[in-house]
Amino acid sequence: MKSLRIIVVLLVITLFNSQYAFSQAEKAKEEVYKTSIKKAPQKVQDALKDYSGYKIEKEATFTKKSKGNLYRFKVQKGNWSHYLLIDESGKIIGAETGEHSDS
Repeated sequence: MKSLRIIVVLLVITLFNSQYAFSQAEKAKEEVYKTSIKKAPQKVQDALKDYSGYKIEKEATFTKKSKGNLYRFKVQKGNWSHYLLIDESGKIIGAETGEHSDS
């Protein structure tokens, strides 16, 4: 009975580890394409107008998702910068933040 419990625990651990490995492999297949603000859809450009006080990089990237393209723009104010994530409909999905400095 005790050996059966050990086998079950090992199978459960193996199952969870294999799911993690497969989820990482799916992210690696995601391709990133280069674009610019002018080539982005009008709704995405309109969403960037809310950040008029920020310096917005002209170059951007996008990835193709099942629900549409997801655009990534770098915005900067002073020494602080982050990346905005905007979908094709102009909805701001989120921001990737961090401490960045030009020095």
